[in-house]
Amino acid sequence: MKQDDRNRSVRLLWEPDAQVTREPKAALSRARVVEAAIKVADAEGIGALTMRRVAETLGFTTMSLYRHVPGKSELLDLMVDAVWGETEHTPKGPWRAGLEFYARQMWSMYRAHPWLLQLTNARRMPGPNAMTRQDAAFAVVSELGLKPEEIVAVVTTVGQFVAGVGRTMADRVLAERETGVSEEDWWNDRDELWEHFTPERLPMMTHIWTTGGYERPLDEFEFGLARVLDGLEVFISAEDRPVVRRETCL
Repeated sequence: MKQDDRNRSVRLLWEPDAQVTREPKAALSRARVVEAAIKVADAEGIGALTMRRVAETLGFTTMSLYRHVPGKSELLDLMVDAVWGETEHTPKGPWRAGLEFYARQMWSMYRAHPWLLQLTNARRMPGPNAMTRQDAAFAVVSELGLKPEEIVAVVTTVGQFVAGVGRTMADRVLAERETGVSEEDWWNDRDELWEHFTPERLPMMTHIWTTGGYERPLDEFEFGLARVLDGLEVFISAEDRPVVRRETCL
């Protein structure tokens, strides 16, 4: 985005009363445009989202949308913040319960709107709903005696875990939508691949395969979240917490 584009998103996200044009009696509104766009993305995937497609679902011309949303980039910013608005603020209380609540709210959001995880988060303009949820999560761990940067790292670790598992889920949804074949059916039809699973070549994977390990998968989200929180508990309880600074990207 250019600088002007970013500022445009800021005004749209953080100044909800600001209008692109002065049309107080217009039948169309920014909220209706965003709601329709979310429905398109939910039903057809983010690849199907265009200003024209949204206009078609609303029964308006494409140009009429631009009176309320300047372009697709800004529309995506508004959509992301709108679905964050469907989540609940993390309540105050024990840090572990609070971070688990935060993670489950994110997980529910991603499951309802998997297209979120097909967007890049790099330099996407954050809105008030997303920021207030993150602020509440920071507050949960703010009284643990952590340094400010450690508070950020703890909450970010949980968020990145949920997003990582969510991306796998979103990829499956996209693949099933594009092919009409379920994840289970696709893998069950890989007989030629399974012929290469031999004890000589892949001893551990063959063992797991032949003993049914792949047929009884643990829940990726539940298993992983518990392990992440276990690890954070060790970090928080440590008397001498290690400092690992992020390297500056060249």
